[in-house]
Amino acid sequence: MNEEADLPGLTDLPPAAAQDCSRCRCGSMARVASGVCVSCLLRNGLESVEEPDVDDFDALLASIDVPDRDWQLGNYRILEEIGRGGMGVIYRARHAPSQRIVALKRVLTYHSDSRETLIRFQREAAAAASLDHPNILPIFDVGATEDGLPFFSMKFAAGGSLLHSLQNFRASPRRAAQLILTVARAVDYAHSRGILHRDLKPGNILLDARGEPMVSDFGLAKWLDSSNELTQTLTVFGTPGYIAPEQAESSLADLTPAADVYSLGAILFELLSGRPPFLGEHALAVIRRAAEDAAPKLRTIVSNAPRDLETICARCLERDPHLRYQSAAAVAEELERWLEGRPIKARPVSPPMRLYRWSRRNPVLAASLAVCLLFTGGIATRQIQNWKLKNQLRENELARNSITILPFLDLDSATERSDWTATMIRSLQSQISELGVARVVNGGRGDDAKAAARSSRTRTVLTGTKRKTNNGTRISVRVLNADGELLLGHTVDLNGNSADASAFSQRLGPLIYSVLTANDWSKRIASTRDPGLENEQARELIAAGRELRFRYTTLDFDRAISCFEKAINLKPRSALAHAYLAMSQAARVHLVPDLSFLDRAENEAREALRLAPLLAEGHRALAGVLYQRGRLRESLEEQMRALELGGPEEHVMGLIAMTLSSLGQPEHAIPWYELTRHYALHPGNWDSLIGDCWSKLADDIKADAAYRRACDLQPDLPQGWIGIARLHLLRGEIEAARRICRERQEQYGQFLYSTEIAAMVEFFGRNYSGAERLYEQLAQLDSESGATFYGDVSARSALGYLRLARGDSKQGAPLLREALAQELSALKLAPESPGILYRVAAIESSLRETESAIAHLQAAAAAGWIDYRSLAVDPRFDAIANDIRFQRLLGKLKLKVEDMRKALPLDFPPEKTSKLSKES
Repeated sequence: MNEEADLPGLTDLPPAAAQDCSRCRCGSMARVASGVCVSCLLRNGLESVEEPDVDDFDALLASIDVPDRDWQLGNYRILEEIGRGGMGVIYRARHAPSQRIVALKRVLTYHSDSRETLIRFQREAAAAASLDHPNILPIFDVGATEDGLPFFSMKFAAGGSLLHSLQNFRASPRRAAQLILTVARAVDYAHSRGILHRDLKPGNILLDARGEPMVSDFGLAKWLDSSNELTQTLTVFGTPGYIAPEQAESSLADLTPAADVYSLGAILFELLSGRPPFLGEHALAVIRRAAEDAAPKLRTIVSNAPRDLETICARCLERDPHLRYQSAAAVAEELERWLEGRPIKARPVSPPMRLYRWSRRNPVLAASLAVCLLFTGGIATRQIQNWKLKNQLRENELARNSITILPFLDLDSATERSDWTATMIRSLQSQISELGVARVVNGGRGDDAKAAARSSRTRTVLTGTKRKTNNGTRISVRVLNADGELLLGHTVDLNGNSADASAFSQRLGPLIYSVLTANDWSKRIASTRDPGLENEQARELIAAGRELRFRYTTLDFDRAISCFEKAINLKPRSALAHAYLAMSQAARVHLVPDLSFLDRAENEAREALRLAPLLAEGHRALAGVLYQRGRLRESLEEQMRALELGGPEEHVMGLIAMTLSSLGQPEHAIPWYELTRHYALHPGNWDSLIGDCWSKLADDIKADAAYRRACDLQPDLPQGWIGIARLHLLRGEIEAARRICRERQEQYGQFLYSTEIAAMVEFFGRNYSGAERLYEQLAQLDSESGATFYGDVSARSALGYLRLARGDSKQGAPLLREALAQELSALKLAPESPGILYRVAAIESSLRETESAIAHLQAAAAAGWIDYRSLAVDPRFDAIANDIRFQRLLGKLKLKVEDMRKALPLDFPPEKTSKLSKES
């Protein structure tokens, strides 16, 4: 169906009038009494002429000045109307030169004589265009229609407005707080540029495809500089229920950022409770209640609402602007404290404050009561204060020398050693007690050191790891203060009996006691602080770069790289900036295969470690580079060092699991993946990779369950169903795998992985014509596409094989030779990489170099390649499939996988019965 056929067309009529108008047969708005549109009238007229002077109807329309031409505004093609108000209309449109989908807003024609409307429209464009922030809806273009009416284009918010998503946040106070935190940061940015929004409400907060908010509609924005022409021209107040009382009754010149703070509080209140703070029969009633009554307490409406969020809402909704947070940044900081589990600065109104406010309203009665209570309460107050002071001094002395110990992480098994930790606690308590008054607390299982310190009421927290090395047992500990700042890092290699917890605590006790009894930790903390964090500008650049890295686009990676390079120019000895620069450069290679960035990333990572050998981020950066180069064992050592020096971190533990899986140790990778899931910020991040490990172990039931869990938790990503399709492929169920690819193509076609799995299904299913068509599409994007995907089939090597298969040796053989040269070059840098060895063997088999192919395939198996099921159906090995050495290798791999599967507990991990298991 034509997407434009059902659209009402561009019309300047009010919404109600537009609905009453008749429609032309083409679907456009009929603007003449005959019931047809102008275009159809012209077309019918031309058809009645035997030899029209103009051959092309579109050219004729272009030569005639028809202001009612449907669906076109300048370079924009209108796709549909998505919003309409009293002032203007908003369309979803496509920018013809760039084909980008945008939102386009224009003034309605019947407002052309309204100077106030045109000024408000000009205000919105000027205000939004002057702001450049990722959470403020950007203006792309400003123009005018042929009638001279202004319009402008904006970023299209695929998620709609917050107004239509309010119920999605009510059950999740954390999501609501995070959203308002982001909006508050954006509003504070606008305030810093001298602009008040004045009309913040759910309808003016748009959501992009990822659910990130963007502040829009600056039509009522006010420049803090009162000399601004637009500010002096227009006087309007915003939406009742969301505007501050002073905005509805005071002059514009009196407004401060506290007005927008009130609106933020009203939106947060509605997200948490499902209704605005004030209700009324009409707008004036709402405004009157907001001006005369205190805002209701959040917990009177939602009894289980977090008390701190109730306090934040109440502080934002104070009638007196001086009692509110004085900036949007202060609101964001409070929400950030709550999200991080820290105490907020604001507190619910205490009884003394209530008494103070009551006394201001009743001064005579309050004075009388004060005189009566002064003498009777004096002695009791003094006694209570003395008693509290003694207890506080005693508690402070004990709390001063206190430490919480969290379970040590055994890096050999990816488990928490509670037994070893308990022995450590008892021994350390004994050691410290001999030195002075101290308290050692068992923190139980805790992932957050700051939360553990707060719940245990201790000044410090100790976390640690242990693992076996060539030198014995390596134990690493980190002592952190209550804010998570490093106070002591200590790593030792112990041999023999000295590796037990008691012996280690004897050596550690004096070090910890010296930290606990220190009066000032500032010098100790400063000694471990990176130079880049001491310079305000460099610190801001590093923070901005880290934020950009998580957007996972080439443009944002380039921006992040620029931020880190600027920080390094300011502070060349900032190891942290060098490490983050290396991470960004290495991550960019995943999107654009430019190996020069990988070389630069390795140089930056090694420079970071030269400047700070004990920097966890430096080891993490180098680990990522080595992993991409195929130097897996070197990468694994760097990953372990990153954990020892920086503590548990989701992506480091996930990379350890990926490395172990690549080395042919899925039975060891699975516990690491399960531990990573425990620390993951977003559910579903690692489930498809867990499915890959079970697939390598030939346990299709557990693999299918993990893939389906990935589909359920992250339905917008394709990894889960891709894994299920591959399971069918390995089981020889080609049609089932093909059907899954075909059904999911429309929803996930934009992902490169979708095309790669479809190409692999056709290739391994021996549908060579279909496989060649898909691999040609992949080769246009990247000739090495698919090399690190399931099956290790690069587009170039696949096309070479396929063209040889249909007898085209002139094109096929050179492509295979090019692919082989590329892999052999990579093999020189990583001679023990199972994936590279496998790809070399596959290409050599395709070229019928049997002996070399067998040798490299055996080397791949020795290095850790165990995916015998993929090997058995890979057409590139058809040339050597009957070789007794190939058959023997398949048998050995199958027995090896069976032994690995038996080594895992039968119930690890617990899985629900999957659909595949029922079919089996």
